[in-house]
Amino acid sequence: MLFYVSIAIGFFPSMQYMSFGLGLTGIIVVIASLLTSIGLTFYFNQKLTMISLEVVPFLILAIGVDNMFLIARAERTIPDYVTSVEERIGFAMKEIGPSIFTAAFCESIAFFIGLLTDVPALQNFCLIAGLGVTADFILQMTIFVAALSIDRKRLDENRADLLFCCYKISEPKPRREELIRPRFQKYYVPLLFKKRTMASVFGITFSLVIIGIFSCYKLLLGLNQNVSLVEGSDTYDYFETLYDYGQAGPPAYLVFKNVDYTDQANLDTMNQIAAQLATLNDTVLAPVYSWTSSFENFIQSGTVWAEACGSDEAAALSFDGAMQMFVNTKIDSECCQSYGLCGEQFSLDVIFDDLGVVRATRYRFQHQTMKSQEDYIRGLLETRRACDEYSKNLTTYSDAQEAGEWRWDFPDMP
Repeated sequence: MLFYVSIAIGFFPSMQYMSFGLGLTGIIVVIASLLTSIGLTFYFNQKLTMISLEVVPFLILAIGVDNMFLIARAERTIPDYVTSVEERIGFAMKEIGPSIFTAAFCESIAFFIGLLTDVPALQNFCLIAGLGVTADFILQMTIFVAALSIDRKRLDENRADLLFCCYKISEPKPRREELIRPRFQKYYVPLLFKKRTMASVFGITFSLVIIGIFSCYKLLLGLNQNVSLVEGSDTYDYFETLYDYGQAGPPAYLVFKNVDYTDQANLDTMNQIAAQLATLNDTVLAPVYSWTSSFENFIQSGTVWAEACGSDEAAALSFDGAMQMFVNTKIDSECCQSYGLCGEQFSLDVIFDDLGVVRATRYRFQHQTMKSQEDYIRGLLETRRACDEYSKNLTTYSDAQEAGEWRWDFPDMP
């Protein structure tokens, strides 16, 4: 990029009129802008993601190089009778400065608006890119413009590029022949303003817009994590191997918070949710570990397991007391070994507060093998659809209190 900028800005291979020094300054400005944006990001305690580290440097470089071309060309087109360096730089910035400011302002605002999204990686990218564009504009309006004025003074004193302290030469100024601009003005513009051309352009644009709108329905949701990783790295190889040979689906948890468990209708609804999840054979791997059915069997008095499990005693307790007794039923007990009522396996699925009141519970299950992002999204949508069908019928303790059904927070009290 350094050689490209230097050759494009100056006249290569002229010792006097080539601009390697000016191009090097422009590249340093781009690097300084990138370091400034990353430093400010760290100052605001934001993380640097791999996507930002890989993409933002090229974004800042593209914008910075474009501005360097515009500023250098604007100064070069100033007539030679304007000999004062300050006046030449002033006329050049008067010509191109507002355009560069408008472009940088719109680009930075667009990136900062991206901070309103809910995707953390995208927020980080937009923050670094917006700060980078702003810092690049400020440094180009100061450092690069100053370097351009120094380079112009070097040319006026007939000094060589890079070795200006050692060599003072006088070469005839090369003539740069414009290749693209005259041909656009001579051939492209007249052709574009013909009626047939305008009709064709309008028709093609309208067709592309319609195709783009309909193509949105075929967009695949999700983002493969490997697109943000360095190919050949350990993490990249891990995900590639996991995609090719992994056969284990991700675990899933369905959490119930503040549900009125004393209402039998709620327990029936929770059983229906577990049964509905078990029918999702395409995305859910049976069984669904539900504590409700085992708990309801545990508190039934007069059963064959009542003596071994203490069901008669549990049935006389409040819900919270019975649940405490249920989750303390050990796996090696007779109740579990002989009758399959193993409450200890659900001990982590029930959350008690300091007063022994059940505040939250959960179901556990595992999804089928999922490899692509499309599989994960389909599994999430089907799980939510199955849960939303019945969860709207659940009531909370607040609902029961509003209806006049008050509940003691102390489960052992009569």
